Amino acid sequence: MSLEGLETWTFQLDEVDQQLLDIEAHEDNHDDLPCFSTGPFGVFPLPRKPSDEPPGAGSQPQQADLDSTRQHDAPLFDQDDTTLEALRDIFSSETLEEHPLVVRGGSLVENFPSRFDMESGLLQEPIVRRLMDNYVNVCAKILPPLPHPENLYSTIYVPQAMAGASSLLPYLDHGPTEVPASNEAIFYAVLATSAFHLRRDKAENGLELDVLARGFRAKAFESLQKALREPLEMETFGAGGGGGGGEAATTTTRDVSSFSDVHLEAILSAMLTLTTMDVMEGSMSEYWIHLGGMGRLARELQREEEHASPRIARLITMSTFLSTLASTTSLELDELPWSSAEQHYYGDTREVMVVRGYDVSGRDSGLEFAYGITPRLANLMHHIVTLGQHISYYVSRSDAFPPTLISACRRLSEDISSWSIESEPVAEDIIDRDPSGTGTDLTPQLAKHHIFAFARALRVYYHTRILPCRPSEMHSHISEVAKHLVEIEELKLRAGYDHNLCATITWPGFVASCEAERGPHRDVWYKWWTGMLQYGIGNITELWQVVQEAWELKDNNDNDNINMHGGGGGGIVNEVPSWVPVLRKRGQHILAV
Repeated sequence: MSLEGLETWTFQLDEVDQQLLDIEAHEDNHDDLPCFSTGPFGVFPLPRKPSDEPPGAGSQPQQADLDSTRQHDAPLFDQDDTTLEALRDIFSSETLEEHPLVVRGGSLVENFPSRFDMESGLLQEPIVRRLMDNYVNVCAKILPPLPHPENLYSTIYVPQAMAGASSLLPYLDHGPTEVPASNEAIFYAVLATSAFHLRRDKAENGLELDVLARGFRAKAFESLQKALREPLEMETFGAGGGGGGGEAATTTTRDVSSFSDVHLEAILSAMLTLTTMDVMEGSMSEYWIHLGGMGRLARELQREEEHASPRIARLITMSTFLSTLASTTSLELDELPWSSAEQHYYGDTREVMVVRGYDVSGRDSGLEFAYGITPRLANLMHHIVTLGQHISYYVSRSDAFPPTLISACRRLSEDISSWSIESEPVAEDIIDRDPSGTGTDLTPQLAKHHIFAFARALRVYYHTRILPCRPSEMHSHISEVAKHLVEIEELKLRAGYDHNLCATITWPGFVASCEAERGPHRDVWYKWWTGMLQYGIGNITELWQVVQEAWELKDNNDNDNINMHGGGGGGIVNEVPSWVPVLRKRGQHILAV
């Protein structure tokens, strides 16, 4: 069994154990010597001498120690690393625009340095400087679907990442409070996200950037684990990680009351940035681990009123929605029996509201500008998932559906159909309520089409998960989703942006395009998906591949039916949703965001 993660790593688990023992023995017996790391626990492999051949899997090459987190006497990079030197030459030769980093909106880290800029000693390293510059000026602008002054990536994650970077500077006074390791996790995750994104623009150095990104990802895992142990000894449910999947790097605490709000914000932000990192990398091999950890932490926080700050509430809402979104394409959801307590499916019970706390009465959830959806639509999405779990319970047992379950399904259909944007308490700066639709502000127009795309895609999702509909009706819903998504891209193009601003959220397009029938109905989806690839977000490539495999499977089944029955029916039935057999075959999790 080899470690997952970087494909070129072929270490066996017993080799990894031996390498850990080697490191411990070296540190115990040679305290006067500089530390070293071996195997996959290093980041930048080097021969001991420039003339040496690259080491094999079983050797112990000298490596750079990225974890100078509490060891300020060690450099962040090995100055003799030829791989890094090549990247330094590339980055240092580029003309970097000056974009000073500003901490916006309130004191997020009150006892930490109040000013961070790109002139800090650590950021004079060309690689780090270039990665931070790319994150601030590219990644933070393409990841959210709307341009908005409360962009989480710019206003929360960047200042926290810079706080984490400051802990790596030996001469910087942190004040009375040490910078938590959670901020360091954010810093490493931001660097990894940026490096993963740059792989597309620098194809000739893609492997070096991939190695760099995976090294930072491993350090982000390690720093997050350290952060979860800082306030007190933790009760761990699956701590591990290291960038290769498997065990979780996120845990929860026995008593979150010991955490300060600043620390909680940093931990929640770290888990979200690690999720973003996984999306940007593309394989989507770890995101559910971080979302699971956030879910458990969120449930603890909901019982701690003293931690109900607006920023913490917003971060919890973000993670809750991502968990809902992830569950829509999960093949591992529990099958749930129906009970009378479940009849108020729309969130009338306290239990449902605790599990999915989307406040449909307020305007401060942030879902609209973070993910292009409203709280009410997010609740409807959750209810489809939950009712689908109930239906699966009876289908798998070939039992009759309880009448009240059927009634609940019909009521949900009515609620989705009767939804209107006028019923949403969305802030005016998000939605342009001008019925003429002639507004010129880009944000309200993008928001409107995102929300409409989600609303129509929920119809598609409902009919593939709960109750089927006529083919003509399904085609209408799919076409409407495509219309809004195409308009989003055309709006940005007319405004002068070319895949360098606000990547469209992919969930509506994913669930709709998978059900598109062959022929001209798919042409619009070919164009839309190939355009989406230009944003350079890794998971888009994977999602598009799933869509194409779903089409191929549908078409093969249709051809088999024609050959066997002359098109008369009664043959192979296409499984719905169409992405289910593809993900089952792949054994894959996806997050369509």
